[in-house]
Amino acid sequence: MPLNKIVAIIVCIFCIQTMNAQTTLSINFLKSAKWMIIKEGVEEGTKDTTVISFDNKKMYTSTHYHFFHPIRKEVVDKTLKIDHAYYLSDVILGNYDATKVGKATNGKYITFHNVTSKYEDPNGYSTFEITRSSNSEIVLTLCSFTPGEFDQVGRELILKKKQ
Repeated sequence: MPLNKIVAIIVCIFCIQTMNAQTTLSINFLKSAKWMIIKEGVEEGTKDTTVISFDNKKMYTSTHYHFFHPIRKEVVDKTLKIDHAYYLSDVILGNYDATKVGKATNGKYITFHNVTSKYEDPNGYSTFEITRSSNSEIVLTLCSFTPGEFDQVGRELILKKKQ
C-alpha cells in the first residue's frame, strides 16, 4: 500500500475521532466555568444577558434585564434566577426522566427541566444535541421538547465561557 494512502487513512481516522469528540460533553467541563448565553448583537452588560453555572445536578441561570419600560417611563434593571435539573445522555428520550439526573458524567445530549420558575411549565423539558464544543464555547441544538410548547427544533443555543 502506498504511503500516501496510509497517511490519508490515518488523517480520516483522526478527523472522525475529532468530530465525535466535539459532540460529547462532560459534567466536569460544564462545571469548569460560568457560561453566558450569546445572542446576536448582545454584549455583556449592554442588554439582557444570561449567565449560567452548573453543578452535578442543576443548571443555575441568572438573567439580567436592562431596558426602558415604555409605559412606566423608567429603566427596568432586574435579575431573574431560575434553576433547572439536567442530565447528559447518549440517546434522545421521548420525555424527561428524573432518575437520570446526576448519573451520567458524559453525553451527546443534554436535557433540562425547570425546577424553580413559576413562569415555565413545571413539567416542561428541552433536550439539546451538543453539536459543537471548544474550550471557550458550546453550541447546543434543540432536538426535543415538551409536546404542546411553542419552540423550534433546530434552534441553536450558544454558550460562551464567561471571562
